[in-house]
Amino acid sequence: MHQNDLLMKEEMRRCFDFFYENFSREEKTYGLMTDRVPDTRHKCSVAANGFMLAAMVVGVEFGYIDFEQAQTICIKTLKTIRNLKQSHGFLYHFYEVNTGKRRNKCELSTIDTALCLCGALTAGAYFGGETLQLARELNERCEWDYFYDYDRKMFRMARYDDGFAVWWDYYAEQLIMYVLSATGRYADIAREAYDNLGKLHGVTHSGKPFVHTWYGSLFAHQFSHAFMDLEGKVDASGTDWFENSVKASENDREFCQSQPELYPDGIWGLTSCAVPDGYKGHIGCSPSGNGNTEHISDGTVAPCAALSSLPFTSQSALSVLKQFNGYPELMGKYGLYDSFNLKQGWFVDRYISIDKGITLLMGANYYKRTVWKYFNSLKEVRSAMQILGFTEKINTQNNDSNKGGSNG
Repeated sequence: MHQNDLLMKEEMRRCFDFFYENFSREEKTYGLMTDRVPDTRHKCSVAANGFMLAAMVVGVEFGYIDFEQAQTICIKTLKTIRNLKQSHGFLYHFYEVNTGKRRNKCELSTIDTALCLCGALTAGAYFGGETLQLARELNERCEWDYFYDYDRKMFRMARYDDGFAVWWDYYAEQLIMYVLSATGRYADIAREAYDNLGKLHGVTHSGKPFVHTWYGSLFAHQFSHAFMDLEGKVDASGTDWFENSVKASENDREFCQSQPELYPDGIWGLTSCAVPDGYKGHIGCSPSGNGNTEHISDGTVAPCAALSSLPFTSQSALSVLKQFNGYPELMGKYGLYDSFNLKQGWFVDRYISIDKGITLLMGANYYKRTVWKYFNSLKEVRSAMQILGFTEKINTQNNDSNKGGSNG
């Protein structure tokens, strides 16, 4: 096995350890996953719980944990999630790890609920039996019409105590939401919303046309793709979202290479991450929204952004991993820390759960197609993909040695 693959396998193992060692073992809150480590706030992110559940599947497949232990963890966690405060089947963004109560006045969140459900369904597909029953119960209780704006033909993002928040009007990390809403009785509005999805068209730094996102952040091209196997598929409009993520990944690398004063040593990977004064969702590259002004590119790099591009640009991702491992300040107990900025001489000393999660899942998809295989094996997911108009791409040829899966 190539040295870079060995480094990636080690990073994946540490990502799994991060999840295994940091979820609640208390009876009332068993399985609730902390938002970050270290975290004195004891805050659970339900999106992180989705990654944690899928991580248990990856753990069995890669030999990190035995089947029965992982299955038990998933069943107990799903029972905890079932009992969390919810509304119309949707979960709040954050809960208290110690009590299971809604944290402060955080929003009822469509995307965080969706990511939690994806992990639940992945675990259900893998372990079957009670795990699958619980996962389907959680998925089927979501009333997607609650968040649907019938006039604008769009889902709203969230609801706060004083009303609904903004709409999912452009392509971003929400692609998986249309699949979940199409798995049951809301198929009509799911297809309508998907067909009405706005697309920000632009070109990469090497001149290739692609659909970019509002902030130019790579996570928006990755989170849904951690679960949806879109390689070799197009939708009814002819859009190939897998190839689009290939271009987005290449664009990120090209953007960083064009600014060596900010991104030396060939480093790349711009996405929402920790920054010196907290956390920013705008870390990204051009093109971005609002006249190319919505991204922040100040030299901050998140290793998860490049490593989660592994299925799309494998050689570039594995190559920069070697660079990341060359910075001792970036390495801790659970592998690479969340982010750093060489220009500022700054390295964060904490981990963010969703970033460790996307790294692990995309690595597993690259090497064994693990999450793709099980999530997409579910009959309701296959049906939803058909409802949304996805079909196999005719005469698909993979001539790019820099992307695609591996048996390594």
